Formats: sequence, structure tokens, C-alpha cells
Amino acid sequence: MLFNSHIFILFFLPLVFSVYFLLRKFKQHEASKLLLILASFTFYAWWKLEYLYLLGGTILFNFLMAETLHRKRSKLLLAFAVVGNLSVLGYFKYKNFFFENIAGLMGIPSITEKIIIPLGVSFYTFQQISFLVDTYRGKAARCNLLDYSLFVSFFPQLVAGPISYQHEITPQFNAENAGEINHTNIGQGFFLFSMGLFKKIVIADSLAPYVENGFDKAIVLPFWDSWAVSLAYTCQLYFDFSGYTDMALGLGLMFNIKLPNNFNSPYQSLNIQDFWRRWHITLGRFVRDYIYFPLGGSHKGAYRTLFNLLASFLLIGFWHGAGWNFILWGALHGTAMVIHRIWQNTGNKLPAYAGWLLTFLYVNACWVLFRATTPYDALKIYKGMVGMVNIGFSTTLTFKNEFILLGICISLIAFATKFKNSATTAKNMQFSFKESIISITMFITAFVLMYTHQTFLYFDF
Repeated sequence: MLFNSHIFILFFLPLVFSVYFLLRKFKQHEASKLLLILASFTFYAWWKLEYLYLLGGTILFNFLMAETLHRKRSKLLLAFAVVGNLSVLGYFKYKNFFFENIAGLMGIPSITEKIIIPLGVSFYTFQQISFLVDTYRGKAARCNLLDYSLFVSFFPQLVAGPISYQHEITPQFNAENAGEINHTNIGQGFFLFSMGLFKKIVIADSLAPYVENGFDKAIVLPFWDSWAVSLAYTCQLYFDFSGYTDMALGLGLMFNIKLPNNFNSPYQSLNIQDFWRRWHITLGRFVRDYIYFPLGGSHKGAYRTLFNLLASFLLIGFWHGAGWNFILWGALHGTAMVIHRIWQNTGNKLPAYAGWLLTFLYVNACWVLFRATTPYDALKIYKGMVGMVNIGFSTTLTFKNEFILLGICISLIAFATKFKNSATTAKNMQFSFKESIISITMFITAFVLMYTHQTFLYFDF
């Protein structure tokens, strides 16, 4: 089931919201949590029923492992549990990638099978690994199966994050005021949901055809087309992911749950380190806490620090997908982080405008590799961007004039750079008549245009 679908907005959300708070009102706290678990399982199974067994199985497995770790903190048991999670992820997401590359190296036919990647498996796997490690470290509070299942499966965050920690979520469901109707939370939640729906339907999905034409259908792209297509994807991904994050945070707030922010105006970044503090915040936090720090972080010398940075970003790239383009994308960002760290150590600083421009252009160039399905698709865009094809136009884009698309993208980037992010705006809202009208207008506009159900881009990861 998608957030941007009629069945979710008109039936699923109102029904679950009403019954949940009705049960809370009559002090049926455990029943209300069970309702959310069953609703979340229904939300997940709507996509593909058989993978509900995978979600339920991993929840049960990790709960039992955590219970055992509470009784006996064993590194061997922790390693077994983590490997078990990674094996599930490896089978569904990386099996064919490894088989194809091994077969290529050995010069033998590839033995692969068609595997549909379970929705959200990368997210809920990392979330459960964090719980296991925190349990071993003594940082995760012991909880019952009901609370653990709700922590993992809570539908606003289940399929595309944010990747939250158990100590952030479970106490909120067990708080004394968890079942109160909080009009401020509902107002902020509705604003965020409406803003996210608007970003997804009106902006991101509108750019999708031009991105698809440029990357997947065009044989050659001239200079202006290449820049228009690359910037269109940079904007599409931004507003798609930002839109999902807004909707997830908004839905959480409606149920009095404050999910960790996952997106903080990343195109305002003045350097690559700042970008990764703002883009996919909870993934970066997970890699920092469970990869970078255990490797030694920045406490084992300069060269080890640079190695740890590069290794962390190779993992981030590989997490996003089983393809060399993702690995190279991660390597490019890791290399940029290494260069930035070396530059920092010199004590020099770029002017703010120069830092922003350099960071944005680099991120935009890397997104080309991230989006391309083949090396040729990426090379096609890059050749056009540097003028190796010609300084001209083509009929590839639906717009007759590529400058219209460029103008739209530049305007969207200026908007994302200039204004506060949605979460900050929602937090400071007083919900006057004017602000309420803005929320309702965004919601109605997006709802009216919601004639197709395009999935969020990060569902693929």
C-alpha cells in the first residue's frame, strides 16, 4: 500500500486512526498496539502477501536473539544474529549480483534467478541490527514481543525509513499521554503529510517522464538536454525522498510518535560533509554508529580515519543497490569526504557561495551515476554535460524548449536552497486560518492530481 493512494488516504488511515485512539480512550493500551501491528502487517502485505512471512520471521528471530543476549552478552551470539540478518538481505538483494560477477570472472554462464526484492528489507534489516547491537552494548531496554513488533513494523517508517532506534520509539508508545488526542501533533502531522503528498504528486512525479526519456530512451543527448535531464533527476529525487520523509513524520505525529528526521535541506549544504549530515540522516547515523565508530572513527590516526570514511561510503553505496554504479557512487562520495577532511586539516576555507556551488555540482554529477541503469546511460549524460556531443537541442524531451525544463529545475533548486525545510516549518506553525488554508490547499491539489500511484524512488533500495 502506498501513502499516495486513495485507499490509504480515504480508508486505511482514517480507520486505523479512529480505532487506535478509541482503544486508547478505553484504556486498552495493549490492544491498541496490537491493532497498529496488524494494520502495519496489512499495509505491508498489500504489496506482496508472501513477504509478510519474511517480515514476521525476522521479527521473531531477532526478538529471540535479543532475549538471549539480555541473559548472556556473547559476541559469538551477536555475530550469529547479525550474520543471519545480513544473509536474508544478501539473498534477496545481492545474490544475483555476486553470481553474475563470479561467473563473469570465471568465464562461465551465470546462474541467476528472478528475485523480487522484498519492500523495505534494507530498512527493517538495519533497524533490527541496531537493536541487536544496542542490546549487546546494554543500551536497548528489554521489551516484550508486542512492543518489539510495533517498533519494527510501525507502518509510517516500515518500507523506506527513517531507520530509528528502539529507545527512540518504544518509550513513546508506552508514555502516559500516548493515547491522548493532541491537536498540535495532528495539525503538524497533517501539514507534513500534505506537504509531502504535494512534493511527491505535483513535483516529483511531474518530472519523472523527462527523466525517463533522457536516461532510458534517448540515444544521444546534447549539452542543454543533458543538463536539463540531470537537474530534473536531482530535483525529482529530492522532492520524492523529501516528500516521503514529510509524510512519514506527519503520520507518526498523528499517532503522537516523533520519528527521527531523515532530511534537512541537503541542497543548502556548503560542503560534502554537511550534505551527508542532511541527506538520509538516519542511514548516515547508522553507518556512523555501527560501522565508522567500531572501525576506529577518527581516533586511530589520519590514514585510518580516511580509510574508515571511504569504507563507510562504499557500504552506503552498496546498501542502495546491487550494482557497480551504486558502488562507484559510494566511492565517489567517500573520495569527496576524504578530500574534504584533508582540506579541513589545512585550515583553509572556501567562500560560502563557492562551497555551495562546488558541492551542488558534484552531488548533481554523482546523481547521474546513481540513476543510470547502464554505464552507457551515465556516459551519455556526462558527454552531453561537458559538451562532447554538441551545444544544441534535440526532440528527446517532451518540452519543445529545454530551457523551460531548466528554468523549472533551477527554480525548484532555488526554493530548496532558500526556504526552511518542512519539519522546521511545521514545528513553528501556529495554525492560524492562513496556515490551515495552505495545508488544505496542498492536500486537495495533490489529491485531485493523484490519478496514478507511482512508488517512491527509495522503495527500490
